[in-house]
Amino acid sequence: MKKILLSIAAVACAASMSATSYTVFDITNPGVWTGGASGWKNTTVAGGKTFELSTSKVADNATDLISPVANSYAWRVYKGTQVEISADIEMKQIVITYDDYEDSKYIGTLTLSSAWTGTLSGSEYTLVSSGASSVVMQAEAKQVRIKKIIVSDEAGSVEPPVTPDLPEGVIYSNTFEENLDGWVKINDESLSDFNGWKINANAPKCAIANSYYGGSTHAANAKMQYEFDLSDYKNVKLSVAQAFGFDFPTSQVENYRMYVISENGTDYPAFANFPEVPASGNWSKEFADNEFDLSEYDGMKITIGFEYATDGATSRAWELKNFVLSGDKNEVSVSEIEAEGNAAPVYYNLQGVRVANPENGLFIVVKGSKVSKVIL
Repeated sequence: MKKILLSIAAVACAASMSATSYTVFDITNPGVWTGGASGWKNTTVAGGKTFELSTSKVADNATDLISPVANSYAWRVYKGTQVEISADIEMKQIVITYDDYEDSKYIGTLTLSSAWTGTLSGSEYTLVSSGASSVVMQAEAKQVRIKKIIVSDEAGSVEPPVTPDLPEGVIYSNTFEENLDGWVKINDESLSDFNGWKINANAPKCAIANSYYGGSTHAANAKMQYEFDLSDYKNVKLSVAQAFGFDFPTSQVENYRMYVISENGTDYPAFANFPEVPASGNWSKEFADNEFDLSEYDGMKITIGFEYATDGATSRAWELKNFVLSGDKNEVSVSEIEAEGNAAPVYYNLQGVRVANPENGLFIVVKGSKVSKVIL
């Protein structure tokens, strides 16, 4: 069961689709918007279908609206602002992905038009309808910040997750070439508007933190972290490769640190291997592999994270790839198997995010080693 729980978020997003989904907004490619302080509009064609997006200021004291593309990290939907999506299909599910920085400060529910209900779990807000060609959403409690909107013509279009086919002994792996799914970003916005860790848009494909943008460098503190349940594992170890840009340390410094949070506190294991300082150019030519013995955390629940920090006085970039957490699986006794069969069900939304109190929608339920879908 534990292995399924560790992998469910990553697998749910890659699972096969039984219906058609359409990305109608993505901050990385937001499309063309027209409008002004009172409202903005956009027309998106996805999969041959047409979607109209609009945002309008409906409260007298609401903040004047800025273009959804004015910020590279998220679409700001201010308190007192209304967003509408209309389509030439019957929409049955809409998944809104929020920006989760600053301890989820700008994540929240929206007031929905009567045909829709919504469930908020983590940074995912899932809207469900029996079928509607439009939805109206209004931010009333606080500002929210949207990174992506995906519409589907069927609720619950993602099949139940299955245990991934990982190599023997591998608990989790991510090359960091395509995504940071499941990794929580924590950024200190008081220093700058730097949005932290991301996948490098250019070669090499990797996770990168680089606070040089807009023609200058900025102060920043950016973390990304992932929680692991090692209850079933022993002899745990981690391997990850690192490289640098602009700044080339040859030993451990506080600007680039890995940390491990456990029941015993926070530790900062030191990197031993650093890439050679390039004779010319601003970037490392090669990545340096590092391996960490994490056996002291065997059987624990831990969080592994990477912290990038700079005062803005000089340019710094940190690159990571080929993250592999591995260990030996503990043998399971008959009594443990019986206990697993009596385990309480755990619910996830269709994006693989755990839901404490599921209601009004389609959910993935994990009970023991069994995975299924259920409509509540």
